[in-house]
Amino acid sequence: MWVTMKGKHLTVKIDLKRYLSSPDPFFLVFTVNEHLLLGACWRGELEGDESDVYRFFYNLLTACYYFLRPESPHVQRITKIDKRNIEEEGFQLRGDEVVVYQAVERNAIYYACSTGRVARIYYHNELLEFTDCPEYMGKHKGVVEVPLKEFVEDVLKISKEFLDEYAPIIERIIIEHTGEPEGYDYVWESYYEVVELYRKRLDLENR
Repeated sequence: MWVTMKGKHLTVKIDLKRYLSSPDPFFLVFTVNEHLLLGACWRGELEGDESDVYRFFYNLLTACYYFLRPESPHVQRITKIDKRNIEEEGFQLRGDEVVVYQAVERNAIYYACSTGRVARIYYHNELLEFTDCPEYMGKHKGVVEVPLKEFVEDVLKISKEFLDEYAPIIERIIIEHTGEPEGYDYVWESYYEVVELYRKRLDLENR
């Protein structure tokens, strides 16, 4: 059974029916507008990539946290490191990125970047290299932009929906298969940190 969390630009689909005994036990599809960042397409149908769904949402929230704290020495250090990583991946930065955050998934990697006004995401989805869907051929590697404010709002929206409605189901499935809870309190903590930072930013903008 696929469930969907959808924002203005970001869409996440998770298959709650299938479970793998692996560090990435669920199947997940992640799109930003028409770009397929995680997942595959075969015979006209989207298929999920194996994913640790808690880590997936934590990565998105961490990217937003970094976007909202570009002046942080820690964020600046990570950005310096990930700028080297993204260039080694073969992407050419445009020069106006002030924050770069690397997120690694099972068969994909993406770099969430901020210019201060725009969220720019460079991605390499290895599964799409083998797609037979015409609309995705040659699009395994690319870049997509959305307004920074709308990116953060989308991440908060879909993360809250996931945490409220689907994380408890995910946790029950994990317990059924492993006998132990994995826990997702850290995702909630990250969510509330981003909410607080975003509120402060809006307060400053509205003064």
